[in-house]
Amino acid sequence: MRTRRLAPVALAVAGLAAVVVGVHQGLVHVAPGYEGTIQSGWDGPLSHEERLLARLAVVGAVGAAGALRWRRLAVVPAAAGGVVLLYVLRAMATYLQDPGLYTETTTYGGDPVMFVFGAEPFLLLAGGGLLVTAGVVGWRATTRGAGGDAAAPSSA
Repeated sequence: MRTRRLAPVALAVAGLAAVVVGVHQGLVHVAPGYEGTIQSGWDGPLSHEERLLARLAVVGAVGAAGALRWRRLAVVPAAAGGVVLLYVLRAMATYLQDPGLYTETTTYGGDPVMFVFGAEPFLLLAGGGLLVTAGVVGWRATTRGAGGDAAAPSSA
């Protein structure tokens, strides 16, 4: 097996790792230089959406491995990565519409505070992008013979 054929699997596994690490990070943080904490229902076990994103990334990695044998399975990591990207872009757009993100606001006590994105959305963007790339690379990969030449139809 040529290493070039393993590129989609390596990309998908890297995307899976980015998504799994990303769902364990925080979506929004208090900016450095400001005092305060964020109390939300996200502390503790992973939410339903975070577990779903991690499972989608696993399905994408398995689909990339299956695409080594069946080319049509290359759409699986692309679709899984697309769902991850749409989810994180929707979440980021929701927080960016809120005037409290990336602008200085005051808390109930009157202290100034600024909220910024944590590592989660950026790791999920990277993971989703890697999964989509794995699907595209897997789709473009062609089955080659042992000598590296594409199998030609016989004229006999």
